[in-house]
Amino acid sequence: MADFDADVIVVGSGSLGGLAAQQIAQAGHSVIVLEAGPDIPDWKVTENWRNSPRKNNFNDPFGDVPYAPNSFTPGYVDPHLTGGLDVFPGTLRVLGGTSRHWTAATWRLLPEDMAMHSTYGIAEDWPISYDDLEPFYTQAEYEIGVNGQKGFDESGLGKGETYPPRSKPYPLPPEAKPYATQRLQQQVASMGFRVDIAPSSRLSQPYDNRPACIGNNICNWNCPIGAKHSGYHVVQKIRDLGVEIRTQAIVDKIETGDNGKITALSYINPEGDRTRLTAKMFVIAAHGYETPKLLLMNDLANSSDMVGRRLMIHPTIDMTWLSPEPYWTGRGQNIHGAIMQRRALPDRDKVPSTRYDLLNAPPEEGIAQGLLKDGTLGPELDAKIRDHSARVFTAEALTEDLPDPANRIEVNPSWTDAVGLPGIKLTYKLSDYTKANLPRLMEDYARFLQATGGTRVSAPEKFICQQHVMGTTVMGSKAEEAVCDADLRCFDHENLFLVTTGVMPTAGGVNPTLTGMALAIRAGQTIAKEL
Repeated sequence: MADFDADVIVVGSGSLGGLAAQQIAQAGHSVIVLEAGPDIPDWKVTENWRNSPRKNNFNDPFGDVPYAPNSFTPGYVDPHLTGGLDVFPGTLRVLGGTSRHWTAATWRLLPEDMAMHSTYGIAEDWPISYDDLEPFYTQAEYEIGVNGQKGFDESGLGKGETYPPRSKPYPLPPEAKPYATQRLQQQVASMGFRVDIAPSSRLSQPYDNRPACIGNNICNWNCPIGAKHSGYHVVQKIRDLGVEIRTQAIVDKIETGDNGKITALSYINPEGDRTRLTAKMFVIAAHGYETPKLLLMNDLANSSDMVGRRLMIHPTIDMTWLSPEPYWTGRGQNIHGAIMQRRALPDRDKVPSTRYDLLNAPPEEGIAQGLLKDGTLGPELDAKIRDHSARVFTAEALTEDLPDPANRIEVNPSWTDAVGLPGIKLTYKLSDYTKANLPRLMEDYARFLQATGGTRVSAPEKFICQQHVMGTTVMGSKAEEAVCDADLRCFDHENLFLVTTGVMPTAGGVNPTLTGMALAIRAGQTIAKEL
């Protein structure tokens, strides 16, 4: 009989957990991946989305899963939001993880994003540098198929060279710009703004047995042809490597020995049956909510009192306007262009990094809701939906926030799911640092309106946020200040690794997923070498 059920057990089957498992399995080690949610194939998700009346609920196409609730499940996440924030980020528990629904934006952090204290005198520096992570960024891009501009300066500062530095070019050429992005680019250029192509893992040409994007434009829900990378693609790859994947496996108990090592974990299925597993090493690769929740439930990795704290979520302000001429948004890619010129300005110690996303999502539902709210009905409603859908445009400003220990994830025992496990309490206060961005945002939005001749439809009122969670299981160089080290190994448990965007010490002003993938690959290779 083997001494262990597997060399490594990975909790969580999203892109990050899958990529870590892939590195370990490729080195010849046995891996079991546990996923709390069900296995729902892509075709079913697309069909569910087509039939759902709740198009803005990204989780709805994956179904209501009482034993694996998500952020749209009433009561599961109890938000306590203050300071002008109106929406909290989401989580999905399903085979393939929350990256089953994302826009596939694949930005790298800048070197200065990882050295905020050294560069700007705020927040802190990461325990690793951009140069340390760069080879793993490259590996992640080639694994998932990222397209991008050659010679792209992602800082927005017009350096005239590729920045941040890259060891290899993007694996794929950039996507063609949809008409709406092209036209807006022409207009805002008069105000000094430059529109860049956002790198993404939507394929611009066939790659790795996936087809090129044909512009279905439901990227944020589910790509019906698989042109956009999702965690489901990684699941298929690791299955071929012999990784054992168990769904409906709800991990709730983790055991430790006298030396702090993890000795076993156990999970229950929806019927309440329990299974116990042992391994040499353990990886928690759940969402930035679920990882700290599981640690807190088991009183693990928290000698620093940092588990669940320092939550960052990229507060966002958007503006919608009607142009005198048609843009025809909703054709092509869901989000394509970006304005990067506010990303790395010298006054970042006082005003946060910002990126303007130029949205190209199907606009009809939001337009209809606004018109109905105003009392528009009958033939006038139909005519205005057609007219406004042609002329509408929305830009959103994704804003950096800083790590604050008071912003946190906690266990909420007053709410329980179908198998008796607790919910999540989310506490977040919008900081003065984030609010300091408002004057600049309002000025830029006024310039957008002037350049386009547009009429504002929705004025920015409250910050919402992206589906981004960072900081909740922070990495660092000192055990008394962080949860895990630069290798994502828990300071308190030498054989427990945390593979989640929650390890990020700072948020930067861009989507965290590619950074999380690079960290996952790096951690997976570290584990494989140590086995």
